[in-house]
Amino acid sequence: EEVTESDDEDNLSSVLHQRAKMPWRACGKYLSAAGILLLPLLVLSQLLKHTVMVAIDYCLARWTSAAISAKTELELKNCSHCGDFNHSPYSKVFSILCCLGIVLCLVTSIAVEWTGLKVTKKLHSSLLNKIILAPMRFFETTPLGSILNRFSADCNTIDQHIPATLECLSRSTLLCVSALAVISYVTPMFLIALVPLAIMCYFIQKYFRVASRDLQQLDDSTQLPLLSHFSETVEGLTTIRAFRYEAKFRQKLLEYTDSNNIASLFLTAANRWLEEYIGACVVLIAAVTSITSCLYSKLSSGLVGLGLTYALMVSNYLNWMVRNLADMEIQLGAVKRINGLLKTEAENYEGLL
Repeated sequence: EEVTESDDEDNLSSVLHQRAKMPWRACGKYLSAAGILLLPLLVLSQLLKHTVMVAIDYCLARWTSAAISAKTELELKNCSHCGDFNHSPYSKVFSILCCLGIVLCLVTSIAVEWTGLKVTKKLHSSLLNKIILAPMRFFETTPLGSILNRFSADCNTIDQHIPATLECLSRSTLLCVSALAVISYVTPMFLIALVPLAIMCYFIQKYFRVASRDLQQLDDSTQLPLLSHFSETVEGLTTIRAFRYEAKFRQKLLEYTDSNNIASLFLTAANRWLEEYIGACVVLIAAVTSITSCLYSKLSSGLVGLGLTYALMVSNYLNWMVRNLADMEIQLGAVKRINGLLKTEAENYEGLL
């Protein structure tokens, strides 16, 4: 019995370790199917887009600081007949950056959708060729529903969900990195607290991904009985009224609803906990360092506002980054399952494909 208990503990620890790991092999398989040209285009367009977005915010901060400084100088000199501040250079640079940002957003969206389409076509054609040339023992040992599920649900996930999640994940990650970079540029003292914050965020997201995936699966598993019971109740309403079982079916429906609401409540609470806990720390540290730098280093008000604005948005960016990472981890399971079928040995066949 002691040996059995120890084996169970080892199996449980290995399962938990596998749940905490990111399926990097499936991610590499997905990205390698995109090709040599599309992958650099996707990465470069994302980097350029977020660089331009940060440049737009920085231009606005400089514009605001220059306008405030010019107005303050005029008030100190009591020069009412002097010329107004020249907004023309800043407005031209701002307009050019906005147009460039719109073009890069379009290029990024096209690159993401094009990548998803190419990966889906390549994996689907490879899977179809493998299944057609598979030996008979494969069909005798593999359920037909499992094969159909690879061509329907998994291909649908790769076609529709993974490109959107990949775009959201890259966007939230780059936004989070750019926000931390801007805060560090405005207030270099923030770099002292950035290292412990990064370590804390790493362990929190590692714990959160497992909990979020389990809560999402619990939400899905409790929603199915609710929908099935409601459908059965509507279809058999005449029989239920004939046997006077309305109260029994109503009570059962309320129990299924409570179970699903509990799972949804825990999932929402976990997401809010992740957002508020880390975001509050970042906002507190950024606010203290910005105010200190403004008082002692004569930091401009525009840059202080820029740093605090990005600090307020870091919590939202971190939340979306971890949630998209958890969604990507779940969706990459489809690539992993298809990749498992692609390893099937084909029969010796020399005919036409």
